[in-house]
Amino acid sequence: MYRIFNKNSLGAFIMLPILLLIYRIRLISNPTLGMAANDADLYTPIWNATLGHITMGSTLSIAVAIGLTFLTLLIVNNTYASYRFSRNVTFLPACVFIILSSGFVIGQGLHPVLVFVIFYAIGMHRLFEVIRPDAKPYRYCFEAMINISIGSLFWAKGLWLVPLMIVSAGMLKVLGIRTLGCMLWGLLAPWVIVGTLAYVTDDLEAFIESYEQSLVVPVAFYKTWMMGKTFLLVYGAVLFLSIISAMRNSVSLSTWQSRMVRVIIWMVIYPSVLIISPYFSFEVQILVATGGAGLVSVWLQRQKRQLVSEIVLTLFTLFTLTMQWII
Repeated sequence: MYRIFNKNSLGAFIMLPILLLIYRIRLISNPTLGMAANDADLYTPIWNATLGHITMGSTLSIAVAIGLTFLTLLIVNNTYASYRFSRNVTFLPACVFIILSSGFVIGQGLHPVLVFVIFYAIGMHRLFEVIRPDAKPYRYCFEAMINISIGSLFWAKGLWLVPLMIVSAGMLKVLGIRTLGCMLWGLLAPWVIVGTLAYVTDDLEAFIESYEQSLVVPVAFYKTWMMGKTFLLVYGAVLFLSIISAMRNSVSLSTWQSRMVRVIIWMVIYPSVLIISPYFSFEVQILVATGGAGLVSVWLQRQKRQLVSEIVLTLFTLFTLTMQWII
């Protein structure tokens, strides 16, 4: 596993959709498993006007969900490659993203979060542009927030990620009155435009009510038995070890790289904390995977012996695949 994906080659790229499909075998064999996390109250008018027409549990919904996930992993991998977050430009972050985002089958089906996470990944990519010497922070902060705003039109709960974006700008040492104003304008602009269209069509009241309900509606609560808790324990242990490794090695990095590490660590911690609230469920796993992909990849690459990385990644892959048929 490690030797296959820890390289920048056509073979490694071809293996990505194969690995993704392997993790979707159970969902494909029983499409209704991916419907459990869906709730009609979560659907926004923009979602209903676009992908909301697709029947949940259908072959098309599975294909769209896989396509959206694949697009996201390419964006995530490109982000870590563009800013040299890892030692080498490889497809390892994309591989780890597939593993981390596929933990529970219940979160693999078509869901508004799959659209939001694409804009979330693009937004973080644009925010990291501030590390370039000739960068204009206010411009990239605006672009980062406008992506989050557009994504939240599909999944209203994405607005809960706004504090993370603002704090991330602060950790990158670019947050000021001007950049904060640009971020707020980027947040409001898409909503003002869509709200204006709703007002023109006399649907403003229904528009506000729909998004307000989508933002604060509690999601279904799922209990996991012993094997599910075992999976979460191993899942959390891998992320915890990668975070500790990143913190220990941040002292040897450049100033900008060290700041990026802090942001990515919070990209794992913040969504993980959100799942404790009654407003989030297993759909958060793909948000955690966005940051976890980079941290776990670097942790594996920093192992002194490549054999250790190979064993850890292979065992973690086999473990998560097996658990999909148990939990």
